Amino acid sequence: MVLFNENVHVDFPHYGIEIPSLPTRGINTLNALKNDPELGPRASEWLLEEIPQVIDRSDLLRAHTEEYVNGLYSGRLEELLMAAYELIGEDGSYHRYNPANAKAPLTDLLDDVLHVISGTYRCIETALAGNFCYAMSGGMHHAHPGFGHGFCVLNDVSVALLKAQAEGLIRTAWIIDVDAHRGDGTAEIMSKNENITALSIHMASGWPLDVPEFSADGSRNPGWFPGDIDIPIESGEEAEYTPRLIAAMEQLEKEKGLPDLVFVVAGVDPFEGDELASSDPINLTRAQMLERDQALYRFVQDRSLPSAWVAAGGYGRTSWEIHTAFLAWVLKERLARTARR
Repeated sequence: MVLFNENVHVDFPHYGIEIPSLPTRGINTLNALKNDPELGPRASEWLLEEIPQVIDRSDLLRAHTEEYVNGLYSGRLEELLMAAYELIGEDGSYHRYNPANAKAPLTDLLDDVLHVISGTYRCIETALAGNFCYAMSGGMHHAHPGFGHGFCVLNDVSVALLKAQAEGLIRTAWIIDVDAHRGDGTAEIMSKNENITALSIHMASGWPLDVPEFSADGSRNPGWFPGDIDIPIESGEEAEYTPRLIAAMEQLEKEKGLPDLVFVVAGVDPFEGDELASSDPINLTRAQMLERDQALYRFVQDRSLPSAWVAAGGYGRTSWEIHTAFLAWVLKERLARTARR
C-alpha cells in the first residue's frame, strides 16, 4: 500500500520557511502512479488515504524527555521550532525564514508534525497487516530525546515504533536508514531499546558530521551519537553503496535474527539531482537509487518480513521521480503476484 494524504505533511513555505522540501513531491508521485495505464485503474488496491490523528503527549514521552515535550506544549514552542528548523543564523538574523511570506503562525506547524507522526504509525500498522506500506511523509530522524535538530522537531520514526512496541504490535524491529544524512537522533533514542536496532548508511562527511566528534568540554556532538551499525559512504564510493548496505543487513540477520518489522527511512536525497546543498557529498545516479530500493525490498521480501517505508529526505523539483520509479516497480510486482494467486 501507498499511504498518502495531501493534507498530511509539513508545508514549509506555508510557514515562511525557505527549505526546498516541496509539498508537490507526494502529489507528483501519486499523479504519476495514477496516470500509469496499469496502476491507475487499480488505485483502490494500492492507495490508502485516511490518516487519523492518533498521537498524543504520552506517545511523545516514550521517545522524548519530559522537559522537552513540556516545552513544546508551552510558550516556548516557537523558540523550539526556530531551533529545530535552524531559522536563526549565527548573527541573529533569520536564516531560510521569511515570516512576511507565512500564511499561518509558525506555532501551527506542531499540529502538522503530530499528524505526520500519525501517518508513520499507520504505515507500521498497515505493513504488519499486509506486508508492505510506503508513506509519502515522515522520516524526521534527526530529533534527539531533548531537542529538535536538522529540520526535525520530533522523531516520528522513534515515536511510532515505540508506540507500536508498547501496544504489543511488535517486539523487535530493524531501522534501515538510507537517508543521505546520518540518523543521529534515532541512534540516541533507540540506544536504550535492546529490541530495536538502528542501521544508518550515510555521507561520511558533511552535515551532521561536519563538526568534531567531541566538543572542547569532552561531550559528544549530537550528530556523532553512535548507532548500532553505521555505514559511512565517501564521495566516489557510490558504486559500493548498495553492496555494503545488503552486507550489513546480512550481518544483522546473522547476529540478531529476523525482526518482527523492518522500518525503512527511505530518503531520496542521496540522488545526484537533489537540491539541498548539505547532501552534495553523495551522488547516486537514478539507476543506483532504484537499485538500492529494489535490493532492500527484495531482501525483506525474500525473508517474508513486513516492511514500513517513510519518504524522508528529498529536496527540490525532481525528488518525486525517484519515489515514483521505485513505487511503480514494486506496486506492479505486488499486483502481479496477487493476480497469480
